Amino acid sequence: MATFILVHGAWHDAGCWHRLARVLRGADHKVLTPTLPGHGPVHGPGHEKDQLSPWSINMEAYAAAVADVAAQADEKPICVGHSMAGFILAMAAERHPELFQKLIFLTALVPNGRGRLLPMIIADRSLRKRILHSDFDFLGGTNSVRPETAPQFLYTDCTADIQKEATEALIPQPVRPLFSKVGITPERFGGVPKAFIECAGDQAIPIALQRQMQLYSNFDQIRTLDAAHSPFLSMPEKTAEVLEELAAV
Repeated sequence: MATFILVHGAWHDAGCWHRLARVLRGADHKVLTPTLPGHGPVHGPGHEKDQLSPWSINMEAYAAAVADVAAQADEKPICVGHSMAGFILAMAAERHPELFQKLIFLTALVPNGRGRLLPMIIADRSLRKRILHSDFDFLGGTNSVRPETAPQFLYTDCTADIQKEATEALIPQPVRPLFSKVGITPERFGGVPKAFIECAGDQAIPIALQRQMQLYSNFDQIRTLDAAHSPFLSMPEKTAEVLEELAAV
């Protein structure tokens, strides 16, 4: 059995994984679901409620939090990153490649040569359209997705009940990580085994962009789900099946 770390993306916390985590645990896998700094209460024993100012949190803080969870795991984990969390996995593995058995990018963003998240979003026409559906509060240091458009882009293939539940759970996230630079090298990040799960119906990160980003690094396996942006909500059983397959390779 494997140990999975599931790392959520923008505007979410660890609660978004509850359907997928239940399926994986039911198959006797160990599942760790950290909440990133600035995204609300930190899940897990010994952690107190996150009280940090959003402006104090950057991509380095995200990566350090994931590396800390990996370092405390009973065995070398498989780390799954969704959406924005692709950048977090890249930075964590670049700094601590020895901590990870494998990285799995679940319709996740992959650093390009320039390594900054927001410029990469702005440079891509499809992503630029999506960022227009979020609001920046630079005084408070946060970015929030608009709830009226979240079902269309984030939860396209979910049932109405799940769309409602997931949209109500969305939270503002720290804005500084969007400006952080993530540098990667072939020797460190490049040396960790990696897989990419693309989602053919994704309306947030279109399939053409997912396939372009797969060229930014050396992915050992690529799998396709007939899903939109959040398969851990719309098809947790199938997502778990693919994760188990990749864990066994």
